[in-house]
Amino acid sequence: MGKIPEDPAERELLRALQSDSKRSLRELSKELGLPISTVHEKIKRLERDGIIKGRHMVLDAKKLGFPVTGFILVSFSAPQKKAAEKIAGLPNVQEAHLISGDWSLIVKVKSQSVEELGKLAERISAIPGVAKAATSVVFETVKEEGVLEL
Repeated sequence: MGKIPEDPAERELLRALQSDSKRSLRELSKELGLPISTVHEKIKRLERDGIIKGRHMVLDAKKLGFPVTGFILVSFSAPQKKAAEKIAGLPNVQEAHLISGDWSLIVKVKSQSVEELGKLAERISAIPGVAKAATSVVFETVKEEGVLEL
């Protein structure tokens, strides 16, 4: 199991990258008070260790024509891993998590309309091994971010 880096400079670097990963090494160096080479080395090591999994742009789904967010709960009648991977590979599936409880999988989806979300739910229900699926449409998002408190 991983753990938060003990080095305070690495924790500060991770905080800075979470808030804006497109900043230059020079900007990060200045902000953290570290040489550029040290910042670069720390980023490479954090990537190599799998702590930094990637650097991605956050797109505004609504402005791109995907105003509907939905969650689809899925239960399986057969082994779940293959079906879960198939669901995760469907278009506009943003997250898919195997979970405990009455349901086996929760899927976060962005879609262009409620109708499109319904069609995706039907596709999921037709996947071999899926016993049932239930869809919830998000009315309003209160918080949506991936920032960790370090």
